[in-house]
Amino acid sequence: MNRTSSILAALFAALLLTTSALVLARLSDISSAPRPDRPSITVRPPADAPTLRIGVVSRFAPNVIFAVYQPLIDHLNRQGGHHYELKLSGSYLEAVEDLKAERVAASFLGAWIYGPMASDPDLIPLVAPLNTEGVPAFRVALVTGPEGAVTGIADLRGRRVALPSPQSWSGNWLQTAALPAHGLSAADLDSLHHFDHHQTVAREVMRGAFDAGVVKQTVCEKYRDQGLRVLEWSDPIPGPPLVASAATPAEVRREIRDAMLSIRPETIQTRAKLWSQEFRNGFAAVDAAQYRRAFAADVDREGTP
Repeated sequence: MNRTSSILAALFAALLLTTSALVLARLSDISSAPRPDRPSITVRPPADAPTLRIGVVSRFAPNVIFAVYQPLIDHLNRQGGHHYELKLSGSYLEAVEDLKAERVAASFLGAWIYGPMASDPDLIPLVAPLNTEGVPAFRVALVTGPEGAVTGIADLRGRRVALPSPQSWSGNWLQTAALPAHGLSAADLDSLHHFDHHQTVAREVMRGAFDAGVVKQTVCEKYRDQGLRVLEWSDPIPGPPLVASAATPAEVRREIRDAMLSIRPETIQTRAKLWSQEFRNGFAAVDAAQYRRAFAADVDREGTP
């Protein structure tokens, strides 16, 4: 090999190493949507098993959505007598339309969108994920960073606040419940800024770009060791339900519900497969009355938990 070839080979090797490092950094970036611990192995029932679809909203890139939800579909395929597949919807409104049009047997809806629709007999909640206390409910919290000067909701006047999606209960709790309870409104703040993901809110608050923020309980637990401080908690509301269509046969609804209820955090295989922290505690059965009580004064909206 001559000198020119040697130089070119060395440059190529350096380029390859740099590209690999960039790819690894991208996959490790906590500001992006979460990644699974390991890929899911799709489980397929017998070839003649009827196919049913479970809806989920494309909040992240499709590959991330499938990595998070496919373990649940695999579990359904192991437990049930049908072949289950995921169907992505572009929005929660589209997900509800898919349910009513019988394009899906059930769909993962947010509490914010299902709550005001809980009186609709065509939408039947089956289960919701359990929190770490074993209850199918969730809370959000006002948080600040390690050096944050905010001490609570009453101290938000003139402050910059980061929030999750405006199409979520988490992104609306502060304005609709917390601020009015303390004699404040959004106009009393310096500014409000919505982000697509709770993880982004936590990161922005921890780096000092905002004085405070609102994130859900699982994110508080994830980032507490990194300096995120909880100032005040919301009251709990029912968790985001898996909702079936009334047109879905009762035996199918029962099969889906029972399969979800069979997930237990103490099962090593389940814990390994169910990457998402929100699903690792298992599920509990829920009914429409729980959501009617929690969202009695609300009207239809498109949103997420």
